[in-house]
Amino acid sequence: MTRIEMRDVSSTMSIVDRVRRRRLINRQDRAIDRAWHSAPTQAMRDEIAIFAQRRTF
Repeated sequence: MTRIEMRDVSSTMSIVDRVRRRRLINRQDRAIDRAWHSAPTQAMRDEIAIFAQRRTF
């Protein structure tokens, strides 16, 4: 493989990684949203909000 071909493969993998990461983040956002809406008390919603703010991507 030439250097240009290697770079094309690398950028393709980067795009795939970004798509996978975005899908995972969206899935986590939906799970947090469901948990927040189904929390029976304000204290539980507050805990979920704190957890959501501390996530690392």
